[in-house]
Amino acid sequence: MNRLVNNLFVKIFVSFWVILVITAYISISLAKLIKADDFKAPEWELNNLQEYAERIERNPEFFLNPLLRPHKRSRLGQAFIVDANGQVINQANLSRGMHRFILDHADPNNPRVSVDEEFLWVGPYPIKLKDQDYLLYIQRRPPPEQLHSIRKLGFSPWFLISVSLLLSLILCVLLTRHIVQPLKRLRSAANKVSLGYLDTQLPDIQRGDEIGQLSDSLQRMVDTLSQAICNQQRLLSDISHELRSPLTRLNMALALHKKRQEVTPEVARIERESQRLAEMINALLSLSRMQVNAKQQQTKFDDVIADLINNCEFEAEQLNKQFNADYPKQLSLVCYPQLLSSAIENVCRNALKYADSKVRLSAKVEDKQLVIVILDDGPGLADSELNSIFRPFYRCGEARDRDSGGVGLGLAIAESAVRQHGGSISAKNHSLKGLEVSLRLPLQ
Repeated sequence: MNRLVNNLFVKIFVSFWVILVITAYISISLAKLIKADDFKAPEWELNNLQEYAERIERNPEFFLNPLLRPHKRSRLGQAFIVDANGQVINQANLSRGMHRFILDHADPNNPRVSVDEEFLWVGPYPIKLKDQDYLLYIQRRPPPEQLHSIRKLGFSPWFLISVSLLLSLILCVLLTRHIVQPLKRLRSAANKVSLGYLDTQLPDIQRGDEIGQLSDSLQRMVDTLSQAICNQQRLLSDISHELRSPLTRLNMALALHKKRQEVTPEVARIERESQRLAEMINALLSLSRMQVNAKQQQTKFDDVIADLINNCEFEAEQLNKQFNADYPKQLSLVCYPQLLSSAIENVCRNALKYADSKVRLSAKVEDKQLVIVILDDGPGLADSELNSIFRPFYRCGEARDRDSGGVGLGLAIAESAVRQHGGSISAKNHSLKGLEVSLRLPLQ
């Protein structure tokens, strides 16, 4: 039973009917209180009542005679005089409407007007006859134009519609807030987690419905993810120690061997492969650490790329090449600064490595994306290899890549970093000469 009550569907279903019933009840009650055919008597009707009462008090016998002919009755209508016991003393027959009006309205301090399709009733008004207190009521047949004017004194049906809409709106807002408010809190916490703050505690929503269950599930997910990353960091530390230690001993053994004996081609090959293995391990560990420790933040693109540009210009000068950069200095974006800088740096260094004389970096905002293009004037690549260069350890041109000392991880690191930003990276041969690598990052 408790699970059924805490079900979100049941809450919405019950709330819908509660809102409907409350709105209908209040609207109907309000309509009865302020209905257009029963309202407080206006000033001119009070004047008519007063005039009629004065006539009766001046000539009571004339008005109290129940045998009075109808054509001699007042233009103000037919008078009904009621004693303290609620009995009409001057009329033998009462219409059903008049009888109901007398029963519903007995307060002389609050004269009312009521109408139907045929009659208009006004009263009560206090009068004194033979030292006795009575109440005066009037019934008459108003002309259509007067009846229309009197009805305008009541409340418009649009007033009731407005009240009903306003009441249902308030109740719906309360229901929506009950459902949406915890979801907003969960979304805010989830956004922090997505920015890398895995120590974020999700709001403690003590509810038995699906929203409370969602909160519990998300908290378990964040705890599991945080634990998995801690385990990954521990594993990386162990790998670093376990792999670097034998590599260090191997390099020391090679150095001693080179001192004691002549360096053979086989020994030189072992030394090169050992160095390449060390580079691979360092690159992998560097990428993993950056991904684990990455924190998104609001920063300027110039702060991310400024040092990188200076380093690339210096390296290009040492290689007798040119490196030019053109990018918006004041552009602000949400990113992982270290990861983004590493991705651009790897692409730029790869371009400098194979460029003949110059490399150009350009950046611009296009369709709510930051588009970064690195263009070199090198030999380019075969079309069949353009989509493969971002795979880990892929080497295009085995001999050339070995001569350059690469391990095939630079562009793979760049692709991983760009993907972590929710972007994409691609390469194509320029129409004139060289390779053009484009990085597209969504601007949040």
